[in-house]
Amino acid sequence: MPTSARPLVAALGLAVLAAPPVRASGFSIYEQGGRAMGFSGAYTAVTDDPSAIFHNAAGLGFLEGRQFYGGGTLVMPRSNFTGSDPFPGLGVQENQQVGILPVPALYFSQRVSSRFAWGIGLHAPYGLKTRWANPDDFTGRYIAVESSLSGFSLNPTVAVRVHDKVSVGAGLDLRFSKVRLVRRAGLVNPFTQKVTDTAEVALDSEMATAAGFNVGVVVKPSPGLSVGAHYRHKVKVEYDGEAAFTQIPTGYPELDAVVAGRLPQSPAVETAIEYPSILAVGVARDWTEWTVAADFVYFGWESFDELRLTFPSEPALDSVIPENYENIWQLRTGVERRLEEGWAVRLGYHYDKTPVPTESVSPILPDNDRHGFSLGGSWTSAGGRVRVDVGAWYLFLARRSTDGRSRDGYDGSYDNSAFTIGASLGYRF
Repeated sequence: MPTSARPLVAALGLAVLAAPPVRASGFSIYEQGGRAMGFSGAYTAVTDDPSAIFHNAAGLGFLEGRQFYGGGTLVMPRSNFTGSDPFPGLGVQENQQVGILPVPALYFSQRVSSRFAWGIGLHAPYGLKTRWANPDDFTGRYIAVESSLSGFSLNPTVAVRVHDKVSVGAGLDLRFSKVRLVRRAGLVNPFTQKVTDTAEVALDSEMATAAGFNVGVVVKPSPGLSVGAHYRHKVKVEYDGEAAFTQIPTGYPELDAVVAGRLPQSPAVETAIEYPSILAVGVARDWTEWTVAADFVYFGWESFDELRLTFPSEPALDSVIPENYENIWQLRTGVERRLEEGWAVRLGYHYDKTPVPTESVSPILPDNDRHGFSLGGSWTSAGGRVRVDVGAWYLFLARRSTDGRSRDGYDGSYDNSAFTIGASLGYRF
């Protein structure tokens, strides 16, 4: 725990600006489109709607006419913590109160000729929010009370049918994001010899922008069989942040006066985060009434080996923090059964590894390997002009312990899960 205000500034800058890359699986939003959700995200080789802008740019080459596909997802996460010795203590119980998080997504595609199509997507590839209950008493409040990552991607895309059975596509990935962390600052009260809260610290970054690209290919070698690959390049985002310190009275005027003199005056902090490259390969097989799809997805998190923090006005606080993340993979699979009168049902499963080393598991972003189970359904009008897709996921994470190795000295185990539900409306002009 911090015993003065200035060391806290360095720790605070690390915590908030390290937040985005801590959980590739946990804050990577793969719920893009109601139909794809029913397949548990196994959509790299499926070419049935404009959400291909996210899943595989080449899929636009097989879409007809002009199509709109929009909707969103509601994310309902849950996280509980059980402490261990020496801190915060064996059996200490904490829980999050995050609520429901909305995640919108809009896609549009248009065929220009028999060979060429274009489209644009507005979606959120990453998102995060944690908020721990009872911040005045939460035992991890000196690490984080609340953290969030918000933003969106604008993804203009083109696709070309180079052969009747082959489409290639590419897109420009324009990212907009910002981060926020709220935590408490404390020091040892000389009158009570106990750690006392002295300030609430909120660190907010400005909206940062960066650009990357994505490319893909879809091949349909025989009727009903589709094979696809999609690559989304890593994106480096540079964040500028500022910390605001709000003093909390301790009840001791002498101590409050000392704290007031030590609190920094909104110091600026800078860092850069490199979001990972993503490679997905998939296969889909259609029969008269059935579709089966499977994807293998690879996240290149290994490049995130350290975090550099720069304080322009206080260079003595500059630091380099080792991270040592690992590359991770996901396995996604789903099946669809088409029924009469335009109805269809789906189910799926995915397994998602975590890149987070044990030392980095904390109240900011607890994470572990996860199992995801999906259900979905659709209705399509006669002629296929209108469609409504819905999907739901349940994400189960095995309990994960810090094994006494927490970098923050906050040891225990986390029990996490999440439920997401999404819906999309499609219309073909």
